[in-house]
Amino acid sequence: MTEEQTLFDDESSEDVTKDQEEPLYLANRERRLVTQPYDLSLSTLVDDIKKDRLLLNIEYQRQYVWDRAKASRLIESLLLNIPVPVCYFAENEDGAYEVIDGLQRITTISNYLEGKFELKGIPVLSELEGKFFSELSQRDQRRLSGRTIRCIVITEDSDPDIKFDVFERLNTGSARLGSQELRNCIYRGELNDFLRNVSELPYFTGILSGVRNRRMDFEELALRFFALHATIIDYRPPLRQLLNGYMRKNRAVIPRPEEMDLFADVCRTVAEVFGDSGFRLPAPNGRPAPGMNKALFDAIMISFSHADREQIRARPEAVRELRDVLLQDEDFLFAIGRATADRSRMHYRVSRFSEGLAERGIATTLHEALENAK
Repeated sequence: MTEEQTLFDDESSEDVTKDQEEPLYLANRERRLVTQPYDLSLSTLVDDIKKDRLLLNIEYQRQYVWDRAKASRLIESLLLNIPVPVCYFAENEDGAYEVIDGLQRITTISNYLEGKFELKGIPVLSELEGKFFSELSQRDQRRLSGRTIRCIVITEDSDPDIKFDVFERLNTGSARLGSQELRNCIYRGELNDFLRNVSELPYFTGILSGVRNRRMDFEELALRFFALHATIIDYRPPLRQLLNGYMRKNRAVIPRPEEMDLFADVCRTVAEVFGDSGFRLPAPNGRPAPGMNKALFDAIMISFSHADREQIRARPEAVRELRDVLLQDEDFLFAIGRATADRSRMHYRVSRFSEGLAERGIATTLHEALENAK
């Protein structure tokens, strides 16, 4: 964590559950991971990139960051026939392969064979210093083009949740992708575009003021709202799997106009009642603490989405008083502080906030529905 105000997410705050680390609950028959190994020559890799059979410019992927010296050493290693690590690809619905591990290596190979840089700072084959691919001897060109790299393809037949788990395990670089960035990798489509647009809308960013959108955190919060609003009664953990499933099922569509209007109205209601401190816990000095609590986000946003928001806006003091009372309640604090993806704690915090709204004369049916779901 930096000194800047950042999201108190499930991995960075002692006060918020690590729901992103929950195990995937899958029956044995669902744990289907289908992989296919290939030994591909460098010339084949470059040809596949040209013909869009191998995709490098993928929205979720981090940028190419290798400097010239590091890239040159890879080319030298290939010329010396030194083994390089396995690359991992994922087959998408169109049959093309997306690079999920090995982007820097594959990009370097493509760039060099395409004549985009010359060798620099190579310690062994110093006679090749400063040479572009076209300036290598015919023998070296053939030798390099014919070198093979072992590539493992995760096929489209694999179970989507297991595929997500594999992506996480492979995601071990120095600039690891966040959970929502990984979802972009697997579930790209219209919903991704919608979430990205929503993450920049003033009515949404305003209620998160002072919090940085570092790793698509805002996109994940919007996804969290839509997924929980649709499933809160029948909610089952793990939350990570719920978010994965929602994106998988809805990847090709965006929320309907009425759903978008609901989200906008909930956000604007939160802004009118709480300003930008609705999801921030009080610090010892009484002021809102930096960052935010995602579990408190659930309690407020989902409760508001099932309540009469005109009545909420008409009684802002009563709603603020409700929040203050709950943040003094030991059971409620427990529900937003530990194991927050647990079904009983998810239902408890949303139910308590909805019940509090009803007690203050604000129409809502969510508390009763959650009670009946027990």
